[in-house]
Amino acid sequence: MPSFKSNLDIQQNQLLDAVLHRRSDLPEHPVEGQVYYNDGKHLAYVWDGNYWIPWGSSSGGGGSEVKQFITTILNPSSRSGAIIIRLYEDLLAVRVDAHFSTVNTVYFNIDIRANVNIAGTNITVRPMMATNDSNEYTVIDHPSLKTNWWLYLSTASGSGDIIMPKEGEAGETGGTGTEPPAGDGEVLGLLTVILTCTTA
Repeated sequence: MPSFKSNLDIQQNQLLDAVLHRRSDLPEHPVEGQVYYNDGKHLAYVWDGNYWIPWGSSSGGGGSEVKQFITTILNPSSRSGAIIIRLYEDLLAVRVDAHFSTVNTVYFNIDIRANVNIAGTNITVRPMMATNDSNEYTVIDHPSLKTNWWLYLSTASGSGDIIMPKEGEAGETGGTGTEPPAGDGEVLGLLTVILTCTTA
């Protein structure tokens, strides 16, 4: 297989029948703008200099516009850093990608709310996971998002089906032992969550 160690200028000619680099793991030592196709997740990613960002959409059909909501929580704990996003159009949630900046694992939920002050339904049955070594893609169980609804992102105490503790109550923990501890213990690092949607 030929290998090029310099830029290849095709002088504005078309690149026909091209296929992105297909692999099941992350490319090592990426450079900004590099793309690859994850054949296990059936998704394409582009390296933005810091993270592998989902590229395009895995569903939605022709004519659908891709929308992305990117949120971060610094030093997440089970009682801090909730992020609230209001929706201004009907959307379908396609996927969630998450990354944590240290070696720890952090679990989180995205709650769909018709009223910002009243708990709603999580978009996944169980908490989602953010790790350091890759973006975590999670199958969405409740994809329908309505105009004037709210998305409420919060850190979970563990990997199981866990109800978030109310103020003054103790939390619960479970899973691998690398998740945030029960109660208000924090994990140092930056949690980055990207929710990708398409117009309904």
